[in-house]
This record gives sequence, structure tokens and C-alpha cells, in this order.
Amino acid sequence: MYNLKKINFNVIKKDATTGVFEISPLVKGFGYTIGSGIRRTLFSATRGAAIVSVSIDGVSHEFSTIEGATDDVLQILLKLKKVIVKMSPEFELDDTVELKIDAKGPGDVTAGDISNDAGVEIINKDFVITSLNTAKDTFKATLTVKPGYGYEQVDEDADVAMGTILLDANYTPIVNVSYDVDVARVGRDDNFDKLILTVETDGSVDSEEAVRNSAKVLKEFFYKVETGEDYTEEQDAILAESTESQEVAQEASTTTQSGIALDEISLEELRLPTRTVNALKKAGISTLADLADRSEDDLLRVRNLGEKSIREIIALLEKEGLKK
Repeated sequence: MYNLKKINFNVIKKDATTGVFEISPLVKGFGYTIGSGIRRTLFSATRGAAIVSVSIDGVSHEFSTIEGATDDVLQILLKLKKVIVKMSPEFELDDTVELKIDAKGPGDVTAGDISNDAGVEIINKDFVITSLNTAKDTFKATLTVKPGYGYEQVDEDADVAMGTILLDANYTPIVNVSYDVDVARVGRDDNFDKLILTVETDGSVDSEEAVRNSAKVLKEFFYKVETGEDYTEEQDAILAESTESQEVAQEASTTTQSGIALDEISLEELRLPTRTVNALKKAGISTLADLADRSEDDLLRVRNLGEKSIREIIALLEKEGLKK
């Protein structure tokens, strides 16, 4: 039932901000289970960065105005929250970096006017923060940026220096996630799910990398639930070794003892009773490969398949070395 080797993760298309991915074939119902889990994890567990505080020369609070600027301070703060910042993974969650803006008019003050710093990159450099009217007008500010997850509101009780304005921080680089579940076919059996996942980011993270990271986060949580232990890098090596061993065993079981591929052998060639063959085919089982994938519980659920027929099938599979 849970033949993980057959599940594929395919990139349908991807650009700087959006990726469309397909995961299939999945056991019926798992399309929604995995789609919902990845979607929620993408929003809550994808690391990003944001401007968390601003200090503007000549401004003491957010209700001030700046001489020569076309926007008041409140409007400028709202625009600064839309500046997309990318920080290197080397930064810890408590690390902060100060960036400067020192712009002169006339003209627009953009995100590209924010100073560079090692490990910090501004993505939307053309984004306009405000505009200055004349050559004598200036805009100077200090921005504090830090990495984080999700959304963080301002701590109203925080002790900050005079003139420093705190901002709510939307760290997540995930703009939108949607998914659709369609029917997937394996051989003649269409009782599987195909998950189509569409991920839109702000451009500071790669959409495929974000999806794979969300799967990793879920894996670590489920490992804790399963074992009660924390997931470590050593577990990755153990899991990889276990997966490789399973794949070798599965590869060996894809052919009969005579070396013929299982999916090339139809039910009619197995010398099973016609009634048994008909019952199996109605259940979407048409080859020896399909039959080998079914457990005894799966066979018990096949309509019009009696215990005697099931014993005959199991005996046949054991003879071919496909059941232990």
C-alpha cells in the first residue's frame, strides 16, 4: 500500500518567484493530507527576514512629517514593511544588522538606496519608499533587520531609544500556497492521488527549496512523535541507508525468478481461475506487478474474491518469491 519508491516529486515549472510541483502517485486521501501539511508548514516554518525597527533623522514618532518628502512618516513606515530582505542562513535568529539610507533629492528614494551589508540582500531594489522634492531635501534613516519565522507583532513594552520606531515583522517569504488533488493512474488502477502544489514566494527564497525544507520539518516532527526522540543528522544517514536497502530489495522484486518484468505479465498468464481474474481486473489489478503490490488485507477487500482464491494467489506469489 505504501510503496514509497513509486512516489515521484516533479517540478512542473519554476521561475524566480513561483513554482508548480507534482507529487504522485499517492495512496487515496494522502493528496489532501500531504498538501495541507506542506501548505501550513510553508507559511509557519519558512525562514525569512524583515525590517523590525526604523530610526529617521529628525523624526521622533510615527505621526511626524519630513520636510520635502511626498509621504508622511506613517506612509513611509508602511512602505518599509514591504521592502524584501534576504539574510544569509549563517545569521542566528537573535542576530540583527543595521542598514543605512542616505538619499538626496530631487527624485525617488528606493529600496536600492539601502546600504549593502555582508550576508544581507535587498530583493526589490526598485521599490519606491518616498520621493524628495528638491535638491536640498534629504532622507536619512537607520533600519534594523533580523531573521525570523511567521509574523511578529511589536512588543509595546519594549525599551527602545528615543526616535526608534518598532515595526510589526512579516518574516515569511511565502506569499501564497495552493494545491489541487487529481486522480493518478498506476497501470490500470486509478485509485491514487496526484497532488499539484503551487508556491508563490517574494523572491528571497527558492520555491522548490522551501517545499523540500517544509517536508524536512514535518519529518522531524513525526520522528519525535514516532520515537519520542529528537531528530538528528545521524538519523538522516540511518534513514538513507535504510531507504537504499529497501530500494535494493524492491528492485529485486520487480522481476520473477525467471527474470521477466512483473508489469509485463498479465493476469491471464498466471493460470488463475477466470472468475478470480475477472474479480481482480474489476478492482484495477491487471498484471503480476499490480498483484504483488497488494497485501492480503487489500485482497480481502476485492469484491467476489473468496478465501480459496486468495490462498491460491498468495501461493502463486510465494512460488515466485514475491511474498514471504
